[in-house]
Amino acid sequence: MNTETIQTADLKTQLANLLSGDLAAVNAILRRRLRSSSDFVSDITEHVSRFQGKQIRPILLLLFERAIAGHSSECGKTLAAAVEMIHTATLVHDDVIDEAETRRHVATVHRRWNTETSVLLGDYLFSKSFHMAASTGDAEACRLIGLATDRTCEGELNQTAARLQRSKSEFDYFRIIRDKTGQLFGLSCLLGARSADGSLQQQRAARRFGIRLGLAFQIADDILDLTETASSTGKDEGNDLQNGRLTLPLLRAFRNASEDEADELQAVLENDADDRRTALNAAPCVQQGIRSAQQTALELVQRAKNDLAFLPDSAERSLLHLIAGFAVQRQH
Repeated sequence: MNTETIQTADLKTQLANLLSGDLAAVNAILRRRLRSSSDFVSDITEHVSRFQGKQIRPILLLLFERAIAGHSSECGKTLAAAVEMIHTATLVHDDVIDEAETRRHVATVHRRWNTETSVLLGDYLFSKSFHMAASTGDAEACRLIGLATDRTCEGELNQTAARLQRSKSEFDYFRIIRDKTGQLFGLSCLLGARSADGSLQQQRAARRFGIRLGLAFQIADDILDLTETASSTGKDEGNDLQNGRLTLPLLRAFRNASEDEADELQAVLENDADDRRTALNAAPCVQQGIRSAQQTALELVQRAKNDLAFLPDSAERSLLHLIAGFAVQRQH
């Protein structure tokens, strides 16, 4: 077992020891809120529950709340469930946009049923999440959730625009991932700090931590999409390539390539051959782009860790520090 695997296993053990009860409560809220008298709806929501992955967003919310208040609250658990449901809704819609076949090693909703079902289910989950947040009686939390969801959807639209325009702009890329991924990460951390009645300084630091972590997490995801197989990630491999999206490793590859290398790289990207990913990874400029993207992710993680100085020393703060490191070291 290598060092990274030991660290990952240790992180999972520590999270389980500290948060198993809280996460069980969050998942119980999700099951209760998704209960339906319709067999068809129940079948779909049961299927989509298998998309559950690391649950990093509710984990972040709970850790920030506990780090500041010393304990979790029922309001915090409900908001954690709402954020996770919003994330699930975005996954369902993303899979339609990407024409993805699998998610967490199981068939996507539109593959199992159809596109109409996927779109309606995503809308259903968004509606459920807002209703859930409203049940806490925290109007400001509802406003923050609505704002973050707006920005997430805007990120999707800007991603479509960047693809249609064949954008090679890093500004466009970072704007997209800040909205698509960073917003929900930042929201989760901010809501945790708010639920704990954290100071304004702590709330701002929590949101910064979440956004920076989300950016690093997405860059790592984009690298994995380019380098790893479906068996390790649980998703369609090379999905970004298939959908004509240029992520940070490839943007950096183009930036550092000679004119001839850039022409060769473009030719490979426009080729639908099954070995396209292999050909890309064999190119020196792409390997350089991957290393450059990894360095940027590491820098973002370090800046995120600095934001944790606003929290009191605790097991929760130590775990947030470890999660930040895990974001860029993971293999799935």
